[in-house]
Amino acid sequence: MVLIGLLSIFLIIFLLFGSWVLWERNRDALVAIDLYSGKVELSYDASYDLSIKEFTERTYRHITLTTEYLGNIEAFISAPTIIPKEGLPVVIIMGGLEVGAETFRLIPDPGENIYVVFKYPYAPEYWKEGTPVVEIPVIRKSVLSVPSQVLSLQEWVSEQPWAEKERVTFAGFSLGAMFLPAVYHLAESRDVVLNPAVLAYAGADISDLLYTNMKKIDPLWRSSIAWLGETVIYGIEPARHLPYMNNEFLLINGTRDHQVSTYSWKKLHRLISQPKTIVILDEGHMHPRKPELTKKLVKISREWLGERGLIN
Repeated sequence: MVLIGLLSIFLIIFLLFGSWVLWERNRDALVAIDLYSGKVELSYDASYDLSIKEFTERTYRHITLTTEYLGNIEAFISAPTIIPKEGLPVVIIMGGLEVGAETFRLIPDPGENIYVVFKYPYAPEYWKEGTPVVEIPVIRKSVLSVPSQVLSLQEWVSEQPWAEKERVTFAGFSLGAMFLPAVYHLAESRDVVLNPAVLAYAGADISDLLYTNMKKIDPLWRSSIAWLGETVIYGIEPARHLPYMNNEFLLINGTRDHQVSTYSWKKLHRLISQPKTIVILDEGHMHPRKPELTKKLVKISREWLGERGLIN
């Protein structure tokens, strides 16, 4: 009887798990990420000194937007001290998980432009402080909220007197570039028109990206864990959104990248429709410890955006 009871419990758990997997992997991709923000208000705005000797004529701010249903949205802003009444072009930067104000140090000659760095709603230290059982649902919720948070930030930025509304665009690097397909697909579903954007060091197929980066896990288990991890955040899988990105994009990747496989970035390139500009560098993956590579990526991105009249 005990054995039958245990088998029944196992069967119920298996059926529940199987149902969740089928539901998660087959529902419309937009359903998981199309989250209503409600009222958005500026609740925190503090100036600070970044002490960049080369660019003394700039101001730096740390802001927080409070929303009714999406939690807080944090961002860092770098702007010239003098802004004309018609405003200036704005580039919203989406970088790595621990991106912050230090990003501005990697932008040589920022010019008469405003840069806004989006801060993710989840930080790595949260994982260290919690347990997987508690943190995995939190991570899932945070990840799936990013596209709606980013569009709320973009809308708020476009309404500011310092922004030139017609010249607000995105530049995604590494993790940030992975989110942009979902952001652009969501914007299209809401009839929000976005400008051309940069996707640097992005890839498609989250399970492949996780497998590639979980080198410490035994290969016997790595594929299953990567697939499960993908399922948890399947709503932002780039491959599900790329066909709906009706715009122009700059795609940058590296041939010696050990974090985004060749298979992954080639799949992303294939799924994005024309027009697109592809730049392949003989480089590894970008990282804050590689400032020269980061500056090279910024230079390529600035030139491409400048050619399209999106920045000064």
